[in-house]
Amino acid sequence: NACPSSPASPANRQENTVAGRVVKMRGLVRAGLQSASIMTVADVATQFFVEGRSFPPTKTTKLVAEGTLHYDPSRTLRWTAAGLVIHGPYFFASMSRVDAFFGPATSFLNVAKKTAFAQFVVFPPYLVALFASMGWMEGCDDVREKVVSRVPEAFLGGCAFWPVANAINFSFVPGSMRVPYLAGVGSLWNCFLSWLNAREGSGAN
Repeated sequence: NACPSSPASPANRQENTVAGRVVKMRGLVRAGLQSASIMTVADVATQFFVEGRSFPPTKTTKLVAEGTLHYDPSRTLRWTAAGLVIHGPYFFASMSRVDAFFGPATSFLNVAKKTAFAQFVVFPPYLVALFASMGWMEGCDDVREKVVSRVPEAFLGGCAFWPVANAINFSFVPGSMRVPYLAGVGSLWNCFLSWLNAREGSGAN
């Protein structure tokens, strides 16, 4: 009879690699679904409660006042797609690498390093990808202009919000709960992004 494969055999290494990829893929999908859900709720809340939009009138409802903005479901779907494809997978992968690079220590110095790295290295590429994809989905004539006009504002706004949120994240939140935590606190941030993206001005539709 053939001897069973040792733990370090090529067959076992390949099996472990495949299993690791499956686990990672599940994590990416789960993170995407979580972010998609949060971004969907955040945009709906922004449209109704921040911008004061309402459902379009129907045959059974009274006409709303002239000039009233109506709820835009296509806009919500764009944010759903951004959460599913960009936000969830990107931050799942990037936060895992931040933890791997800096280690799990929760000392003040290590938390400060992680927070600074996340804010100045991880965050800006996400904003560029987000507003570029939004411009593309909205059919903007000049996506580059939308990115140039929106990203600096979003980054400066994030400097007042995310350092505190990430300091709490890296200090107290277990690795397995990072994505749900970020999705939860991100609901407030996503309301701001949704408003900023839809705001009239250069690069907006």
